[in-house]
Amino acid sequence: MRFSSLSAELDAITREFDYGIVPGSATVFVRDETNGIGRLDLTLLEGVMIVVEVTDQGYRVTSCSPLCNVDPALSTARNIQNHLEKPFESMENLLMTISPMFRERFQQALFDKLQSVQQGLKPNKQQPHDTITHSFDDWINN
Repeated sequence: MRFSSLSAELDAITREFDYGIVPGSATVFVRDETNGIGRLDLTLLEGVMIVVEVTDQGYRVTSCSPLCNVDPALSTARNIQNHLEKPFESMENLLMTISPMFRERFQQALFDKLQSVQQGLKPNKQQPHDTITHSFDDWINN
């Protein structure tokens, strides 16, 4: 777990993964700090509801249900069946393994962050059109 308490980890999961699952679908229904077990359900973008168990040993899918009888829900559910009860080290790893749409969105978000970092590191070269626009704005405002 990334956080010191199970509750903090469960709360983070319900907020941090909305970009790659059905937004607002992650709901915690077991929060057992004494035994160190948490359970939540969430809906993948492919249309499959899963139940995830969170413990200090990792994250694992305990059940899945396709919400419709069409692809990609059926193929995703078949893939998840091959990973039921398998422990994962991180929630990201679990979701990237079972959900192609999550993996796509995760990779895009990572690419976007890297692009913004790269652009932040570039020297601030003023383009000719920037100079013209800047001069025009100064002229109008004066």
